[in-house]
Amino acid sequence: MKSKIIKLLDAAVEYMFCGVIFFIPISIALIGIFAGIASVLFFIKTILSRDLTAIKSNKLLFLFLLFFFIFMGLSLFNSGPLITKSVKALFIKWGRFPLLLWAIVDTFRDNRRITKAAGVILFSAALVGLTVLTQRFLGFEFLRGRTLPSFSTPVTGPFKNQNYLAAYAVCIMPIVLSLSLWRWKNIAAKLGLFLIAGMLITSSILASSRGGWIGLISGLIYIILVANYKRIEKWFALIFFSTFIFLIPIIAAIFYFMRASGDSYRFLLARGAWGMIKENPFLGKGIGTFMDYCAQYTNNFGALYAHNCYLQIWAESGIFSLLCFLSLVGYVFFRSIKSISGMPKSLDFFLLMGLNAGLVGFLVHSLFDTHLYSFQLSFLFWVILGLTVALSSKLNSEQFCQSFENN
Repeated sequence: MKSKIIKLLDAAVEYMFCGVIFFIPISIALIGIFAGIASVLFFIKTILSRDLTAIKSNKLLFLFLLFFFIFMGLSLFNSGPLITKSVKALFIKWGRFPLLLWAIVDTFRDNRRITKAAGVILFSAALVGLTVLTQRFLGFEFLRGRTLPSFSTPVTGPFKNQNYLAAYAVCIMPIVLSLSLWRWKNIAAKLGLFLIAGMLITSSILASSRGGWIGLISGLIYIILVANYKRIEKWFALIFFSTFIFLIPIIAAIFYFMRASGDSYRFLLARGAWGMIKENPFLGKGIGTFMDYCAQYTNNFGALYAHNCYLQIWAESGIFSLLCFLSLVGYVFFRSIKSISGMPKSLDFFLLMGLNAGLVGFLVHSLFDTHLYSFQLSFLFWVILGLTVALSSKLNSEQFCQSFENN
C-alpha cells in the first residue's frame, strides 16, 4: 500500500511540474499553484520513501546551493531596519528554489519523463511564438490579451514587457534548435522544430532587446562549438569558448551601458550598485534591499532593480554569495560538458546541449537585466537548471555503468 501511494505521489509531482513548465509564459498564478502542489506532494513522498538519492548523487551541487543560501542568510546581519523585508526575500523569493531544484532532479530521472518535459516545453514555446506573431501582425495576443499601442512598439507576447519575452526566447530557442539537429525519421517533426525555433528567433528580434540578442548569439555559438567539438582542436575550442564567454559579453555591456540615449540609467544603476558593494563587499547591504537603497546611491534616481543579476546579488548578499552561485552554475556546466564529450550524438546529446545553450543565453542576458528576480523567469531558470542536472546525472550514471562493464 505504501509503495502504491509513493508511486501515485511521484506521478502527481511529475504532472504538476509539467503544468509549471507549460504555464511559465502564460500565468503567474498557475505557476504558483502547480509549483506549490508539487512541492507539498514531493515533501510527503520524500518523508514516506526516505529517498535522498538525488542529493547523494549530486552532493557538490547541493553543497554549493547550501553555501549560497548560508551567505545570503548572513547578509541579514546588514539589513538593519529592513530585516523583515530581507527575511521575506530569503525564505519566500529565494527559499522556494532549493526544494524546487531537488524535486525536479529527483522526479525527472528517466528518459520518458525528461522527454515528456521537453515536449511540454516545445508546445508552450510554439504557443508563445504564435501569439507573438498575432500580436505583431494582427494586433492581438491570444494568451493574455495584450495589445500594442502602435506597430513600431516592441512586442511583448504574453509577458508584461519585451525584455521578459526576450529572456524566454533566449533560454528556450536553443533547446528547440538543438533538438531539430537530431536525425528525425519523421521529416514533419524536424520541420516543426525548425518552425518553432524560427518563431522564437523572430520573437527575440521583434522584442528589440539588445541584451536578448547578445544572449541569443551566445547560445547559438555554444551550440556550434559543442556540436562540432570533435572537429575543433581541444585547446583552441577551450580558449575560444573562454574568450567568448568572458570577454564578448563584457565588451558588449560596455557599449550597451555607454550609449548616449536610452541606456544612461543602466550605467547610473550599475554605479549605484558598485557604491553599495564598496561599502559592504563581503555580506552585502541585505538581501532584498537593493530597491530601498537605490535612490541613495543614484542621486535620487528612483527605486529600481540593478539591471544586472550579478551586481544585484553581490550588492545585496556579498561576494561570497555571488561566488557560490557562479560555482553552482559552473559545476552544472562542467558535468554537462563532461557527459556530452563522452557520448555519441544521440537525442540525449542534443537535448543536453540545448539545455546548456539555453542556460548560457539566459545567464549572458542576465548581465543586462535582473531575470532571477522575476517570478516567471526565475522559475524558468531553476526548471531548466533542474532538467539539465537530471539529464546529466542520468547520463553520467549510464557512462559509469558502461565503463564498469567494459572493465
